[in-house]
Amino acid sequence: MKKTTDINSLDDGFDYSAVPGWYTLCFNAGCPLHGNCMRYLTGSHAPETLETCRCVLPHTQKNGHCRWFDKIEVMTMAAGFTHLYDNVLKKDYTPMRKSLTALLIGPKQYYQFKRGERGLNPGQQEMIRRIVRAFGYDWDVPFDRYYEAYSFGNPPQNQ
Repeated sequence: MKKTTDINSLDDGFDYSAVPGWYTLCFNAGCPLHGNCMRYLTGSHAPETLETCRCVLPHTQKNGHCRWFDKIEVMTMAAGFTHLYDNVLKKDYTPMRKSLTALLIGPKQYYQFKRGERGLNPGQQEMIRRIVRAFGYDWDVPFDRYYEAYSFGNPPQNQ
């Protein structure tokens, strides 16, 4: 079994199609935090076809602080685990698959993650590792590939 260690990094292009539809954008270029804010970065790459969206209003930034500030962070995603069961005993296969299916919110999404159609964030990767270890296996989970992606969704901070 070949272990993939290469990580496809983000290039200079911003893929707006990766932005969740629920994500709140910001267009306030006058904000002192805009240079390191994911909401502003996303808003500055909004396509011309976007006509409406949720956005942060400029008056929310006060005294150099904005409760909607979302620091730009890049995370390493994993895609696919088609070789996960290669070294799993037959007696462990079904219960392990059921545990992973429950973790990944049902069979449809389980198979999308397994085939690499959806990326696994670092938290999901760790939960999969824990499930594998809980069955007594000490090898690292063989994800098919890794890539970098922006992290969306830090909730607004209380002031």
